[in-house]
Amino acid sequence: MKIIACLVVAGALMISGCSFGPAYHRPENVTASDWSSIQGEATSDKMKTDQGLTTDIPWKTFFQSQDLQTVIQTTLTNNRDLKSAVLSVQKTQALYNIEHSKLQPELNAAGTGDYQSDFHGNTGEKYRASLAMPYYEIDFFGRIKSLGHVALNKYLATDEARKSITISLIAQAANACLQLTSDLQTLKMSKNSLETRRQTYELVNKSYQNGVATKQDLSQARIALESARVNTILFTRLVQLDKNALVAIMGTKGLSGIPMSTELDRAAVMEEIPVGLSSEVLLKRPDILGAEYSLKAAGANIGAARAALYPRIALTGNLGYSSSDLGNLFSSSDNAGWGLGPSISVPIFNGKRNKTLVKAAEIDQKIAVVQYEKTLQSAFKEVADALAFKETLGKQLKAQHMLVRASQNACDLSMKRYNEGIDSFLNVLDAQRSLFASQIAEIDLQRQELANRVSLYKVLGGGLAH
Repeated sequence: MKIIACLVVAGALMISGCSFGPAYHRPENVTASDWSSIQGEATSDKMKTDQGLTTDIPWKTFFQSQDLQTVIQTTLTNNRDLKSAVLSVQKTQALYNIEHSKLQPELNAAGTGDYQSDFHGNTGEKYRASLAMPYYEIDFFGRIKSLGHVALNKYLATDEARKSITISLIAQAANACLQLTSDLQTLKMSKNSLETRRQTYELVNKSYQNGVATKQDLSQARIALESARVNTILFTRLVQLDKNALVAIMGTKGLSGIPMSTELDRAAVMEEIPVGLSSEVLLKRPDILGAEYSLKAAGANIGAARAALYPRIALTGNLGYSSSDLGNLFSSSDNAGWGLGPSISVPIFNGKRNKTLVKAAEIDQKIAVVQYEKTLQSAFKEVADALAFKETLGKQLKAQHMLVRASQNACDLSMKRYNEGIDSFLNVLDAQRSLFASQIAEIDLQRQELANRVSLYKVLGGGLAH
């Protein structure tokens, strides 16, 4: 009987670990055929390393502004969403360790001592010490191994989710900082415009008192003054809202100690980012890697479900000592005893539950494939949109700069002609309004152009070093 038991155990150990899980094949890249239609030529060798993957670029290299670096670092330190993501990673890692430990046998140690006495005064002592293996399943069909692969890939997917959240937070913090800087610059310009309108109103009022300017000129100057005041109040409110948004992203109580530039030129990021890349760059994005790990987990879960259709073989065993003398408990082999027993559990009838679980696992894998393809398509669209903006924003910004220069010249000329009595004051006000509007639009385009670089960095995979 002992020989049979040993043969069963040895045979099970020799062929344990076979798996019923499907072989993994990465789904076809659904975007590869369209990639060439959106990619551009890399315009700078400054960022190229190997293929120039943005996943290889530290964010502190990309974001060169000290202000931006401070804001981003503060965000990564304090943001609650990121802290929650880190804890989720730690949890899934612990769950993986639990599943992995099931591949090893469990040993329990125990010791007891009994003291007995009858009514006649006779006493006796009994001491026992033992090591027990309560239940060790031999992974004959790879069920436990498959569950370990499920847990491992879930852990890896969760870690990629953390990376994705980190990249998104970096981009959010940078864009919030750029928005605040843009509105601070606009507010500064609005205050300057308000002061100019005040001085203009005082000059027109003086001319009106001297009988040179008309009452209509004075009214128009007053309208321009109050309009500038309204704009200043508006941008003051926008700046405060921007500060509130930035504080929420950073997870701090305020902006105390956070340096903040009032000019976008000082908040510059890397001048160019390479876009002449293979479509394989998308496969390095954390969200796509996470979707792929989830797909692998679904495949491993099929293996575990299929293995549940077959018998489970387990071992129980013990090694112990028993003696009436504690001092001699381990001194004699006569006190020792051991036991080893294999067991087998065969599923016979469970209402097709196990087969249904296999079918459900196979459907889950199909869902994971669809989710992977959807994630890849979304990534493709994000890159395509960012490149489309990049293609036009640079040209639009140059054209806007020329418009500002032309508006400034027209404003200077209108004021000169008004002072010479050639044009009415209405022409001056129209020129000033056009100049202010074009300057505001230029600032916003500068912000959009910088934000587009941030967006490209994000959608191409970002960088997490440092």
